[in-house]
Amino acid sequence: MKKNFTKPMAGLFLTLGLLFAVSCDDDDNGDMMGEEIPTCSDGIMNGDETGVDCGGTACTPCEDGMEMGRRTELFVTNNSNGDITKYSITGDSLVTYRTASDAAEGIYYNKEEDLLVQASRSSMQLEAFKETSMIMEDMDVTAAFNGAMDLESPRELAVSGTTYVVADTGSHKFFVYDKSGDSFMLTATLDIPFPVWGITFKGKDLYAVVDTTSDLAVFYDFAANAQDGLLRPSKRVKIEGIVRTHGLTYSAEDDTMVMTDIGDAANTADDGGFHVINEFSSKFDALSDGDVLPVGMQIRVAGPSTMMGNPIDVAYDSETDAVYVSEVGNGKVLGFTSIGNGGDLVPSFNKDLEAASSIYFSSDETDMDMGMETMGQETRLYATSTANGNITVYDGMGASMKTIVSASTSTEGIYYSPLSDDILQASRSGLMLESYADFSSLTDASTVQAAFMSDADLMSPREIAVSGYNVVVADNGENKLYVYTFDGSSFILQNTLQVDFDLWGITFMGDNLLAVVDNTSDLAIFNDFIKMNMMDGSIMPDKQVTVEGIVRTHGIDYSEASDVLVMTDIGAASDANTDGGFHVIQDFTLVIDALEDGATIPMASQSRVAGPSTMMGNPIDVAYDHKTDTVFIAEVGNGKVLGFANALDSNGDVAPTVSNDLMNASSIYLYNN
Repeated sequence: MKKNFTKPMAGLFLTLGLLFAVSCDDDDNGDMMGEEIPTCSDGIMNGDETGVDCGGTACTPCEDGMEMGRRTELFVTNNSNGDITKYSITGDSLVTYRTASDAAEGIYYNKEEDLLVQASRSSMQLEAFKETSMIMEDMDVTAAFNGAMDLESPRELAVSGTTYVVADTGSHKFFVYDKSGDSFMLTATLDIPFPVWGITFKGKDLYAVVDTTSDLAVFYDFAANAQDGLLRPSKRVKIEGIVRTHGLTYSAEDDTMVMTDIGDAANTADDGGFHVINEFSSKFDALSDGDVLPVGMQIRVAGPSTMMGNPIDVAYDSETDAVYVSEVGNGKVLGFTSIGNGGDLVPSFNKDLEAASSIYFSSDETDMDMGMETMGQETRLYATSTANGNITVYDGMGASMKTIVSASTSTEGIYYSPLSDDILQASRSGLMLESYADFSSLTDASTVQAAFMSDADLMSPREIAVSGYNVVVADNGENKLYVYTFDGSSFILQNTLQVDFDLWGITFMGDNLLAVVDNTSDLAIFNDFIKMNMMDGSIMPDKQVTVEGIVRTHGIDYSEASDVLVMTDIGAASDANTDGGFHVIQDFTLVIDALEDGATIPMASQSRVAGPSTMMGNPIDVAYDHKTDTVFIAEVGNGKVLGFANALDSNGDVAPTVSNDLMNASSIYLYNN
């Protein structure tokens, strides 16, 4: 219990304060009965003042240089006593609202309604405080109304209109409320398939950090899809350079997203930071599900001078390009201006606040600055061939869009880079990586030369997997993984890694590399692949499991958004026409985390599509569209690109919904933003 809170007196204080403020409004001289109005002598820019203790309807005009001109209020919650602290940035003042909560996280202020809302971690409910702008000094406040005690472990709060969303780490849920008048009604409880923390709206879309990772997820048209039960993100990408993210905020005025990095959770003193992503819409919208936003396209602020160890939340002022951070590790509220190219910056705003948790910036210029939701998502399928090296492009329905004649005569392994509009492919004729620039502008039947290529390092390239600027080639000539980086003008071979099994298909699952074990039904997993394998040498998988029901696997694809893994089964290599299939493993993270090295994924955890109606004899590669639950297959045996709709609900001998002829179809890649 809080010892300093007395509910009966709080209501009286607030009522008297309001009566006094109203009676002062008619006093043009700034005093009443010979006494100066408190708001004009308290050192705080409050009420409708335009400067500290001057201007507005009640106070004397501001002298030259005293006019502040902006309302800049920073609201911060804390987990020490549950009070709400309001800082006036331009007025350099603060007011503390003493609430009935003992801890709180999640804060929002609506100036039009003069409504302040926080998520209480002690009473497990939303608390709404009215007419707080009239409070001139530290005082007890009583909630005007509350939500029900629905919450388990509330963290962040995001608001769009009357929709209030609480991110709750208790069971990884979003609690969705509708505010109507002076009440909150719970409209949906959503199970989120990852640890949650920070959330923010951009138009109708809700963005959420994936706690314990560096990932950012988006739920397009959130409110329309907010129904009780499981809700998977529309897209999930990695923000390179972040160790573990917590807080985020978006400004439509500057099209800027800011995310915090708490670093190692055990180090609360000096390894924190934040990332500024300018031109956020064009960058994030271009990325396909599972892609990486390179750190070179961001600004990072971190280092001992920043005083950030565990920056739990963040706010942004688009008028001054200032970033404000609630730093729970060091008990600070920090502000950073003149960020420039980032680095180890000294904060320009530094206030002590024990257990600072959530933070919200409010001004007349920045309130409700949510902008527009993402529009015009695309799905395209890119396919290679070992017959001629052509690149064939299909739309999301499987219809052919164009075929481009490349410099290779045989290729296997393909990827589309949306940030540079390049196609990367592994040439089996040239035994090298090739990059084809400005690919979206090429017309059907165009013949193009590679903009740049690697050295002819390869022996027998099969598949490629890309993570940011890292390209991994699975080569079964001597069963090696070749790791390259590319910078838009060259490929640089970083290292060559020998494995003790036959290679073919590979794909990234976050930082982990998944690889099929050719000539078996096994799946190998290399944890934190790029970071842990910086030198040439032999490597062993961290885990290798058997996938029951597969005879011989080749192709593999993983969807971050849906947590679905798909693997192909070519059956007997001697039968290239009739005995192929594919396996779908839903909730793959839960399935694989529950298994020890050497264990088996049982058929009960999978679904299998195979049989004569499928047209699969040698399905060499696979891609999964999580938006439509469609599995696409490169069927080399029958020379087809096939599509199977409703793949999550399919089992057995199912006829394809898409069938396109493509001689010696080899690799496919699905771009899905």
